[in-house]
Amino acid sequence: MAIRKLLILSTLLFSSCAYFNTVYNAKLYFKEAEKIYREQGQNTRESSTNYNKTIEKSSKVFEFYPESDYIDDALYLTAVSYKRLGDYTKAKIKFEELFNYFPDSPYAKQALIEYIDLLVNLNYLNEANMEIRKHPEIKNDPEFILINTKLLFTQKEYESLINLVEREWNKVLKNPMKKIIFQLALESAIRTKNWEKAQKFLEQIEKIAITDNERIYLIVTRADMLANQGKFDEAQKILDQAGFQDDSPQYRILQYEKARLYSQGGNYEPAISTIEKILEKPQRDSVYTKTLFLKGKIMETLDSLEQAIAIYENLRNSPLSKNLRDEIEMRYNSLIAISSEENSDQSKLRKAELYLLDLGNVEKALELYQELIATSKDNEVKAKAMYAAMIVYRNYLNDEQKASELARRITSEFPNSYQASKVHELNILNVTEN
Repeated sequence: MAIRKLLILSTLLFSSCAYFNTVYNAKLYFKEAEKIYREQGQNTRESSTNYNKTIEKSSKVFEFYPESDYIDDALYLTAVSYKRLGDYTKAKIKFEELFNYFPDSPYAKQALIEYIDLLVNLNYLNEANMEIRKHPEIKNDPEFILINTKLLFTQKEYESLINLVEREWNKVLKNPMKKIIFQLALESAIRTKNWEKAQKFLEQIEKIAITDNERIYLIVTRADMLANQGKFDEAQKILDQAGFQDDSPQYRILQYEKARLYSQGGNYEPAISTIEKILEKPQRDSVYTKTLFLKGKIMETLDSLEQAIAIYENLRNSPLSKNLRDEIEMRYNSLIAISSEENSDQSKLRKAELYLLDLGNVEKALELYQELIATSKDNEVKAKAMYAAMIVYRNYLNDEQKASELARRITSEFPNSYQASKVHELNILNVTEN
């Protein structure tokens, strides 16, 4: 009997130890993962391993100890771990279980912060704003600034985002996720062409960047900022002075960026030369794919359509992301249509449209529209070409004078046309009704 009691006691003690070890280990793995995540400002391989171990240990609590006092702990740890790992659907389910079954959990407030941030990441903006309205006190939490920044950026309220970061500058500097906040502020400043503020935010990120990938991002962003201001030579210097070894992956990335900026500035000869140096290496990686795609687009611009088609045909057989595959397929099909021998006025209209809308070649589209305006004997085609050319001047080239000239011609030469009615509807000629 004594031995039996001893065995029962030992079993209970072992079970109890296993239980507390499971909870303890889950928290330990989570703590280590969060430390890395907040220090780096992003998830890493090491933190991902620890988040996965957190989920594994927490699942044992759900399975073997469903009546445990630590179920809410396990729910919180699991929800945040799933969120950090990018599995937002599972994270959302676990957060909602925590709120439904443990509304008074000590984790409730921090879970709410994480949950609202998750909703923003999922682009559930109405739901996120609803939660904020239900819990206005959350705005006073120091971590809310990240959510607010993400919300403003997603809603394209770039000026408000910049003002928020400047207003809360000292709080941002103390925020463990300041890198993300400054990146969003930087992107907002770039999108509003506020180069002075962009420079300020970029310098802050440079102070806390630690990986080569982050350095590449900052170098390319600085070069892009200069290129967007028309300072192409300075942009190229930034890329040339980066200091990466010639045989490094980072060097290949920067060479691609050099070619891209040459192309953006209309310097196609050095762009092609740089591209060929990248392509001569047999390394079929993402840089190779992007470089070949860039070459295809340059060939389009230079009217070497057969070469562009051959490049896209090659790329169609390569492993690609869905977005890139879709764009290549669209450009390939557009070029096939443009290269057809059909040369009627209707065909030229269609080709001009493909150049403008699918390929983004404004000059070539305008050239075809002007040819139709000058030579077409079909009044319907001529009116369509005039209207399209007017839109190009107005919306793409910001030339209001030429747009107005074409608008007058449309209303004068084709007063009863659909295009004339659209000119009146848009009030391009600024006619005031009596």
